[in-house]
Amino acid sequence: MISQNKNVNRLFLAVVVIYIGVSFGFGFLTAIIPALSELPMYVSLLLSQSLIFVPCFVYCRWKHIKIREFIPYRKIGIITIILVVICTYLMYPLIIVLNAVSMLFSNSGTASVMGLMQEQNFFLSTLFMAVLPACVEEFMFRGVLFQTYRKSKMLPAIFLSAFLFGCMHMNLNQFVYAFALGVYLAFLVEATGSIFSSMLAHFTLNFTSVVMTSLMPYLYDVLGVSQEEALQQVPQGGYAVSMESGELVMFLLGILFWLAIAIACTCAAVGLYIAISKINGRWAYVKQMFRGGTREHLITVPLVLGIVIVFGFMGVSVLLEWASVL
Repeated sequence: MISQNKNVNRLFLAVVVIYIGVSFGFGFLTAIIPALSELPMYVSLLLSQSLIFVPCFVYCRWKHIKIREFIPYRKIGIITIILVVICTYLMYPLIIVLNAVSMLFSNSGTASVMGLMQEQNFFLSTLFMAVLPACVEEFMFRGVLFQTYRKSKMLPAIFLSAFLFGCMHMNLNQFVYAFALGVYLAFLVEATGSIFSSMLAHFTLNFTSVVMTSLMPYLYDVLGVSQEEALQQVPQGGYAVSMESGELVMFLLGILFWLAIAIACTCAAVGLYIAISKINGRWAYVKQMFRGGTREHLITVPLVLGIVIVFGFMGVSVLLEWASVL
């Protein structure tokens, strides 16, 4: 009998193959039919989320598994909601540090995304960039994958589901901080017993990016610079290669500065996490949740193949970025 771990690993492989295949196919069609490039950005956002949700939905139907089995639910109070939001913001400095470190080697894509987002409707951006990913991605990674893996061994389940969450972002820059974020989100689910807490945290981070991007034009007016001039100052990648030695030293010092802030904020986040666990009556459970488990393997051939494909894709992307910088 095929284990559930092997089944969801096959699901991950299928999502990776479909995601990359459709992305290349859409790019090919765009080259043939230029009109496709003029489609609203929301179409591509909806498509990318559909490529994650539909395989998961089909998997549940195929295996005759009720979707609610992958959506742990417990009512969370207003105090928990507030603490989850604060705790998530306390994780922000760590994300900044990891993002900056990865930008020493990879393209962040920040400038192009910022440019596109500033031209979009705020409410639609919130829906497609904050609400939809928070629901769909949490359903797959803290739902289908994590809820399956945790039946075997809790700690490996947390890190493996987070690792795959980072992989699914398909670029080195986002992989690094998405991995750390995935670990935090999985712990949050266990602290509250509800996937809605991780959805809230995920939404909080994405919504903050939407708000900050929408406020950029007003900031440009205050500073007296144009959007084009400002975006030219946004790092494009290959930092360690493209920067002068003096600039690189300053950038590294900036990382160290933010690292000090990140350490303090992450420690505070741990304290809030304990408080969240206690408020939800799960602190005793959290302290012993790593005990026990089964000997069933989490790593299988389909999973390894999926990871190899993702890192091959990311590796080619990084090489192309470096080639453009050198």
